[in-house]
Amino acid sequence: MKVFAQRGYAAATIRAIAREANIAQGTIYLYFPSKRDILLALYRSMILESLEEIMARPEKGDDEAFLRSLVVDRILRFRQNAQAVRFAFTELPFHDELREKFYREIALEQLGRIQAFLKDRIAHGKFRPLRAEIAARAFQGMYVIFALAEVVYDDPEVARFTPEEIADEVVRLFLRGARSQD
Repeated sequence: MKVFAQRGYAAATIRAIAREANIAQGTIYLYFPSKRDILLALYRSMILESLEEIMARPEKGDDEAFLRSLVVDRILRFRQNAQAVRFAFTELPFHDELREKFYREIALEQLGRIQAFLKDRIAHGKFRPLRAEIAARAFQGMYVIFALAEVVYDDPEVARFTPEEIADEVVRLFLRGARSQD
């Protein structure tokens, strides 16, 4: 990620990536046919593998705790992988094929898992009937905006919040709305 972040996608080379990883260039080709595949594998690892772990956790029976752990994990990952987040927001828009593959293979996969969770909760009567495809995007947007504000735009207001504070408010807002419970 360091090579992509420093050089940009177009100027990043397999040779530079191999040098940074301290391995032979040929070794990379044993696992990745192109730099696009390397970058997508980095994002898959960062976004989807950790999501699989969260989706398998036992607290899934407690919706609020589950959603809270999901948001905390996402915020922590955004902060720990700031270069990758900045790259996704600033470089991907300029590379059509890469952007499309990222969206289709990673972003939509993450969204699909959130939708599946919502549909399951609706089917079990835990959530009211709602359009899961819209609600999943709304939920995802509620935490992604923090990554954009903090990591891309260096918003000090967002940076002062702990992941737990963000998660508490986001999940409360998502599950209960903004109106007082008169």
